[in-house]
Amino acid sequence: MSDLIKIKNNFSRIYSKNAAYFNPVLKFLLALTMLTIINAKMGYMHKISDGAIVLMASLFCSFMPLSVTALLSGLFVLLHFYALSLETAIVAAVLLLLMYILYLRFAPRESLAVLLMPIMFIFKIPYVMPLAMGLLGTPFSIFSVGFGVVLSYLIEYADVNKEMLASGASENMVTRLRQIIDSMIGNKSMICMIICFSVTLILVYVIRRLSFAHSWKVAILGGCITDIVLLTICLLGMRLDYSMAGIVFGSMFAALLGFVIEFFAHGLDYRQTENLQFEDDEYYYYVKAVPKFGAEKRRKAASSASRSSGESTSRTVRTANGVRRTT
Repeated sequence: MSDLIKIKNNFSRIYSKNAAYFNPVLKFLLALTMLTIINAKMGYMHKISDGAIVLMASLFCSFMPLSVTALLSGLFVLLHFYALSLETAIVAAVLLLLMYILYLRFAPRESLAVLLMPIMFIFKIPYVMPLAMGLLGTPFSIFSVGFGVVLSYLIEYADVNKEMLASGASENMVTRLRQIIDSMIGNKSMICMIICFSVTLILVYVIRRLSFAHSWKVAILGGCITDIVLLTICLLGMRLDYSMAGIVFGSMFAALLGFVIEFFAHGLDYRQTENLQFEDDEYYYYVKAVPKFGAEKRRKAASSASRSSGESTSRTVRTANGVRRTT
C-alpha cells in the first residue's frame, strides 16, 4: 500500500508542476478517443470519419474547455445521424437540446458524462457510469446518466434499423418520426436501465457522504450489489434482453474502477483519525479529522524543515474547558 501511495503522491506532484503541459495532451487524447469511437460505431458520414478531420478536431479541443469536447462530440453524432436519416437527426437534436435546456447549462461539466455513456455501452460496461457519477457527482447526475442511456439506445436503434432508415421505406417523415419515438418510449430495457442506474447512483452518493470509516468503499460495494440485484430482477421479471454474465462481470469491473477512483480522489488514512472538540462563545464544535494518505509524513517533513531553519511550527486546539493545547 505504501508503494501505491508513493506512486500517487509522485504522480500528483509531477502533474501539479507540469499541468500546463499535461492538460492539453490529456484533452487531445480524450477528444481523439471519443471521436474515433463515435466514427467507428456510427460512420454514416464518411467525410467526418477521415483521420485528418479527427486529428484537427482533437487538436482544437486540446486548447479548449472540456465542454467544447462534449459539444464537438455531440455535433459528430448529429452529423452521422443526419447522413443516415433526417428523422433520426431530428430526434437526436431534440434530445440534446432538451438535455442542455433542462440540465447541462446549469452543470456544463457533466456534459461529458452524457457522451461517455454511449462509449461505455459500446464496450459493454455502462455500469461504470452510475458508480463513477455517484462518487464524483451529485444526485442531479441522474439526469446526465439518464440522458446518456437514452442517447445510447437511440444509437443502437439506428444501427439495428439503418437499412430501413436509409431507404425511407416508411410513408413519410411524420410516420418515420413516430416509429422512432414509439420505439424509444416503448423500450422497456431502456426504461429499466435508467431506473436501475438512477437508484444505484443515489445510493452510492448517499453512502459516500456519510461520516463513518471507509464510506466510499462501502458505497462502491453497495452500488455494485444494488446494480446487479435490480438488473437481475428486471431480467427475470420482465424477460428483458440483458446478459446475466454481462451484468455480473460488468458490475465487478465497475467496482474495480470505483476503487481506483476512490484511491485517487479520496484516499483517507483512517488509522490517523483525530476527534477534536472546539469551543467559542456560542457553540461547541465536535470535529472528526481524517488525514489523507501521506499527510502525516508531509507534516513531519515540513516540521523538520522548519526546525532546521530556526523557525517554529505550532498547532493550537482549544478544548471544551477553554484550555489551549499547542503541538
